[in-house]
Amino acid sequence: MMTCVPELLTPFLLERKRRFSLHIFLLLLLASFIVPATSTASTNQEVAAAIKLIEQKEYTQALELLHELEASIPNPDQMSNLLAFAYLGQGYQLLSSGDFSAARESFADGRRYNEDDVRFWQGEAMTLYRQGHYAGAVSLLDEALGLAPQNADVYHLLGQSYYADGRMAEALDALIKSSELGGGADVVALLDKVRREWQIEQEMGLEVRGHFQLSFVEGGQTAVLATVILATLEDAYTELGSELAYYPDVRVPVLLYSRKDFSAVTSSPDWAGAVYDGKIRLPVGGMHHMTDQLAAMLYHEYMHVVVHYQTNRHVPVWLNEGLAELAGRRLYSLPLEALHRAAEANQLISWDVLSEPFAGLVDDNVRLAYEQSYSLVHFMVDQFGWHKMTELLESLGKRQGWQRAIAEVYHDYGLDWPAIRSQWQASLSR
Repeated sequence: MMTCVPELLTPFLLERKRRFSLHIFLLLLLASFIVPATSTASTNQEVAAAIKLIEQKEYTQALELLHELEASIPNPDQMSNLLAFAYLGQGYQLLSSGDFSAARESFADGRRYNEDDVRFWQGEAMTLYRQGHYAGAVSLLDEALGLAPQNADVYHLLGQSYYADGRMAEALDALIKSSELGGGADVVALLDKVRREWQIEQEMGLEVRGHFQLSFVEGGQTAVLATVILATLEDAYTELGSELAYYPDVRVPVLLYSRKDFSAVTSSPDWAGAVYDGKIRLPVGGMHHMTDQLAAMLYHEYMHVVVHYQTNRHVPVWLNEGLAELAGRRLYSLPLEALHRAAEANQLISWDVLSEPFAGLVDDNVRLAYEQSYSLVHFMVDQFGWHKMTELLESLGKRQGWQRAIAEVYHDYGLDWPAIRSQWQASLSR
């Protein structure tokens, strides 16, 4: 039931930003010397204007001006350094905003001006990683290592990509190398996590079908259950994809654990029935056949996968969990007793609180958190349709704040976040 998707790339991106700022200072310092003495005053002014735009992070305008200069000066190669840097800046800017296709194009374009700069390879690999195309990211990072075989950051991202793709032995090797080359605390933390998980997963069998890769402890009825789980997840892929008009082009790792191993790997609260952290993790010890409850859990967790990719990980927890509950409750649903008690007593949980991970809630509020989130999301879909929910998720994927995104998406109905919240709460007393 719980989703917890760590942003593994955050420290990496912050380090890139620090180095990026230093590099642009040096580049701008040198830029005044790249224009030949034979150039006109107008050309020098345009170069200065392009540099100013880069300083202001107006990369698109800078690139337009630099390409005009490239076409007009006698030696266009003199624009290569600035063009490469502008494309690099644009690429990381687009990556931060979640526009992965455009970011990848910027990195590829910039590489034409400086193919030896490993940051272009890293940047494009990051766009593929964020889209769930891990094998493609690995391929680009292998190319990057040909340019920078001692780069700890490249090995770090390579380890993340292998890990996300379920290639644990390769992930371990890459992260060890990153650590040996001076990788920071985030590398050490992920390396420890991979070691713990790999110790358990080495004893697991593997079955792949369609969009899912399932790891499980072999023996008894588990293999039969694994086959049914894969079929149920494929049903969820088709059904939920149809409603949200979104079918992630990824292969999702799914792992079946004993309750003991599940707790050891995830460190999740006792109330967590399952976890999605880039991989679907389920405790199924003692289960031998599919039940309505298990099928509901699978639909719940797969909805987290859809939301993860459709929003580029930018979604309030209440919306994420509300959609997951909406998916699962079509197969197995309990009465909303905690919600009704809280509504009658005017003790609903603040939506600001529900925007953050539920793991921080006291146990007495956990059931209410899920029921309250489900109820609001069900109201929104029932009243305004799945197509509006799809628009909302897409807006969030462009890094828009969730209250503003709701106001823009539901503007046709004359509604914003307070109005929707008010209408939903009024519906509880009917």
